[in-house]
Amino acid sequence: MIKAKKSSDEILSQDDIDSLLRINEFIEPDDEHSLVAELKQAILDSGKLELYQWESLREHLHEIETLIPHIDLIIKLKKET
Repeated sequence: MIKAKKSSDEILSQDDIDSLLRINEFIEPDDEHSLVAELKQAILDSGKLELYQWESLREHLHEIETLIPHIDLIIKLKKET
């Protein structure tokens, strides 16, 4: 479920809604198209991707790994408020 805190005088644009939906679908654990679900499926059927695609995937995952400390900080700050 998407939750967005906005004051009553603020309106979400269609772009905001689309972005929230994409992000939610990307991270939702029960969604068959979530990042984790897609990665599991690719690993289970490793023949679907070529070597260069696996290498590209690994590079993208490395980029995500570098963001984890920032995500952890955001989580910590949001829990404190």
